[in-house]
Amino acid sequence: MRGTIFAGLLSVACALPALAAVSAEDAARLGRDLTPTGAERAGNADGSIPEWTGTIRGLPPGLHWDGPGHPHPDPFSGETPTFSITADNASEHEARLGAGQLALLRTYPRTYRIDVYPTHRDFRMSEDWEARTRHNATHAETYNEGDGIRGFAGGTAFPVPRHGSEPIWNSRLNSAAVSQEGLADDVAVFANGSRSVRTSHFIMDVLYADRSNPHDIDFGAANRYAAHIWNETLMPVRDKGTITLILEPLDYSSTPRAVWRYLPGSRRIRQAPNIGYDTPDGPGGILTIDDTLGFNGALDRFTWKIVGRQEMYVPFHAYRFDDPSRGFDDILGVGHVNPGTMRYELRRVWIVEANLRPGFRHVYARRRFYIEEDSWNIVATENYDGHDELWKTVLINTLYAYDVQGYEKRSQMFHDLRAGVYIVTRMTNRQRAWNFSATPRGDEFFTIANLRKAGKR
Repeated sequence: MRGTIFAGLLSVACALPALAAVSAEDAARLGRDLTPTGAERAGNADGSIPEWTGTIRGLPPGLHWDGPGHPHPDPFSGETPTFSITADNASEHEARLGAGQLALLRTYPRTYRIDVYPTHRDFRMSEDWEARTRHNATHAETYNEGDGIRGFAGGTAFPVPRHGSEPIWNSRLNSAAVSQEGLADDVAVFANGSRSVRTSHFIMDVLYADRSNPHDIDFGAANRYAAHIWNETLMPVRDKGTITLILEPLDYSSTPRAVWRYLPGSRRIRQAPNIGYDTPDGPGGILTIDDTLGFNGALDRFTWKIVGRQEMYVPFHAYRFDDPSRGFDDILGVGHVNPGTMRYELRRVWIVEANLRPGFRHVYARRRFYIEEDSWNIVATENYDGHDELWKTVLINTLYAYDVQGYEKRSQMFHDLRAGVYIVTRMTNRQRAWNFSATPRGDEFFTIANLRKAGKR
């Protein structure tokens, strides 16, 4: 593989019945040489990655914001790129790029570039999040070959990960928003420049993020579901009024995902079986269900291992991408988004590789995930076909949400390198901003009875 891999890290596939929590000695590193959520506190050797300070919790001093439901102001709006990576100079930066980024530079040599900005590490998670993370360090564990989790109390599940599925769990369970809501556009851009748009009203209550939960709760023992999701399609017209209700389990090894759909054409509610894994999704069916925000759903079809860690240029602090003054014509180019709307920083990432288990089926035979250390967000993925050829590559924007004092995933850019097609999800530029502090709807909202009632309106 390309890049500098840090030595001394275990490359262990999740093949044990139960993978225990770390020792008290390792947990004591949190807040010392590690940040309170498990990132390396120190900067890198040449200073291009600074030391973590954690001096800002919430809205940065002097920055004006109109509050939840309004665009997050960019705290770094005055900065310009330190340098740009293009097809012409990519070889000089190859050690800090993933295979997917290099493929995009080769595929679109005239138009694709990576604008690199200064790296900032001043934001920190809430006190509540950090307290739960300390508890998780010595209590959370995976079982059933990594597909199940127990002892998780909210916060970062595995701040000192040792096994392949643990960084993936960190990314899947890292929303600090108890309830979030937004109108969003998912846009597929085809090789000829034409577009297909799906607009949805998305509502999600994140049950494990509720700060009223005890800090020492075993969330999985007390709750079957991690989140409740309601998604109503507003466009295209042929699908308008379709409502999908999802009860997202914490532990897929014991509880399957429950999905119901209200179909306005028949005015019926149907339970949707087998929604997951490589079920097509998005405009044109370009995404798979488990592509969502890096990875979504059960882990059981793959083996998982930590390959190592790497310094890498990845999308981060992506406030400018959500700027409502930018329209589709400005953002959406042919083959990829306008590079000027993106912000890349040099960050340390965990690299996790997933390989399809013998006897299991999936359109991807191998997947590689890059998980940024401060946010624990998956920020890039690479998906390989059955011939081990790179097929699809994904970039995911991250921003620090001031109101919930935590990092949140934003738009995902999913590129099919063969077809020349890409899709951008959760765009809010022509809609109202994503609200990470929405009022929780409660259990009664996410029911079949309410789905039936909403469909009759």
